Amino acid sequence: MSQPSYRESAERNFNDLDTDGDGFLTRYDYMALAQQRLQQTGVRPDSPDGEAVVEAFLNAWDTHVRALDTDRDGEISKEEYVRSFEMLVRTGALEAVLAPISRATFTVADRDGDGRISAEEFRSLWTHPGTDLGTAFDRADADGDGRISFEEFARARQGLLTGQIGA
Repeated sequence: MSQPSYRESAERNFNDLDTDGDGFLTRYDYMALAQQRLQQTGVRPDSPDGEAVVEAFLNAWDTHVRALDTDRDGEISKEEYVRSFEMLVRTGALEAVLAPISRATFTVADRDGDGRISAEEFRSLWTHPGTDLGTAFDRADADGDGRISFEEFARARQGLLTGQIGA
């Protein structure tokens, strides 16, 4: 299977981010994504870990709207997102935006606090539609030790978003 283009990856990512399906990304969408992660992992929004997740998603919104909202209307259209996606990947800006979200998400998924995500913990977190969770876990577990480190998690997340790792 061929790798998807940046445009295909960007369109898929936009659709995943657009939680209300209105064709625009807004602060509401990022807040809804944070709430979904907390619900999936059973973490309370008013806990320190929950607050970290919400803050990471809202900081990502602030960064995205500054960088991608070219017409400055307070929302990001699909075309604005798609046009900017390749630049974000190539400059490393996507990784910089994702890092706090990845860290906060990893922390809430790591329920036993051992610094690694087990297959069971992974299942509570990884919700990409059409994903075979066993295969996704095995791909993310680069060293094959049966647990996913933060570094492995961050690489898998970026690979999924950029189309380097299939769903």
